Amino acid sequence: MSENREQVYENEEFQVLLRKYEDMRSGAQSIFFDVEEFEQIIDYYLDDFQYDEAKEAASLGKQQHPASVEIKYKFVHIYIEQGKAKKALSLLEEIPMWEESNPERYFLKGTALCMLGKLKEAETQFDQALEISTDDTFDALVNISIAFENIRHFELAIKYLLQAYRKQPDNLSVLYDLGYFYERLHRYEESMKYYHNYLDIDPYSDNVWYNVGIVYHKLEQYEKAVEAYDYSIAINQDYASAYFNKASVWVNAGKFDRAIEAYKEFLEVEPESTQAYCYMGDCYEQMNQLEDSLKTFQRVIELDNSDPEGWFGAGMIYHRMGMYQEAITYILKSIEFDNNNVDYWINLGYANEDAGLIDEAIKCYGYVTRVDAEDLDGWASLTGLLMKEGLYDKALNFLREAYIHHPKEAGIKLKMAICHLKLGEKELAAKFLEEALEVNSSLVSEFGYYFPEGSYDSRIERIIEQFK
Repeated sequence: MSENREQVYENEEFQVLLRKYEDMRSGAQSIFFDVEEFEQIIDYYLDDFQYDEAKEAASLGKQQHPASVEIKYKFVHIYIEQGKAKKALSLLEEIPMWEESNPERYFLKGTALCMLGKLKEAETQFDQALEISTDDTFDALVNISIAFENIRHFELAIKYLLQAYRKQPDNLSVLYDLGYFYERLHRYEESMKYYHNYLDIDPYSDNVWYNVGIVYHKLEQYEKAVEAYDYSIAINQDYASAYFNKASVWVNAGKFDRAIEAYKEFLEVEPESTQAYCYMGDCYEQMNQLEDSLKTFQRVIELDNSDPEGWFGAGMIYHRMGMYQEAITYILKSIEFDNNNVDYWINLGYANEDAGLIDEAIKCYGYVTRVDAEDLDGWASLTGLLMKEGLYDKALNFLREAYIHHPKEAGIKLKMAICHLKLGEKELAAKFLEEALEVNSSLVSEFGYYFPEGSYDSRIERIIEQFK
């Protein structure tokens, strides 16, 4: 809501008007209002997102002023706010011909068309509205940019916002939006220009310093990103997201000790954030501080016993510590809360495999391939384990299925070659081996794991020599 609108609504005169309207609405008395008064009442409800109340006021206004074009425009506004673009366009068709010189008609039609994704037609309507408007078009340009922002079309939003910028180059709202829109388009140089223009006027904006940090982070200028987040924190010591993003910068920079310190600062502001503890646990793991990592994930479980990430994180650490039964127990608990997470299932398979529970591991890997046939790790783990166990015929059955989903994957073709050769099917083995090595010749070493040099026939030997 604009500052001017707020002042109007707080004005005693408007408050008296609103009380009179509420009396009429409740049936206490019958009162006549002129069109302008109805417009104010409808705008009041629209600005407060009370669309049903706005529509009721428009309906009462239509009863008292059935020929009012202004009331009809308000109905169009309501439909647009409710996302009913087609209804808005239909009603605009009922606007009399003499309204063709009214820019509001074109602004509203452009907004409705924009919502329907008809961008060229929307542009035409907006440009026509701007052309015939006799008022200062600054607010209109800003509103047009918002219409395009709402449908995530930032290029067109910028087109109109730049026109607003030329009219008011020091308008902070315009500078902020230009910085944001350019950032969304990955045009970071322009984004930074407008954010810095904003900070030249208001250097104490924690939000803008925060956004500058985001842009530097995306540019992988980590030191500058941290500096921007630190400015944001200096202005607002409770700016939790700035602490969190600062930690993320250090993670991406590979400085996990600094990331941990930033997460600790964040947790002073948001002490029960399980997500921050999970990320901190990952940082300890990256630094090979497994005991600290385990304690951090166990803290997640203390805070929220139903958070699967806490159980999974602790399970992964137990796995790394060689405590396979504990790993299995914790990962199973994470699956209890998130049964469809294939990452949990495949790691449960790894833990079972390392614990020597081969049948259980095969079941886990098989589940992954059924749930997500596009997951290559599932196929690789399942077929790799079956081959390690010498079950080449079973492995080949799964490899054929994997091949349907991943016909170009060299690793699958290589395994098919190995299985065929183990089963004495030399022609098929040679075919798949050659296809695999054409894609990735380094797979020769994996083939050598199953068939040491000198253990295969002359045709296989020629293929191997060709790609060595």
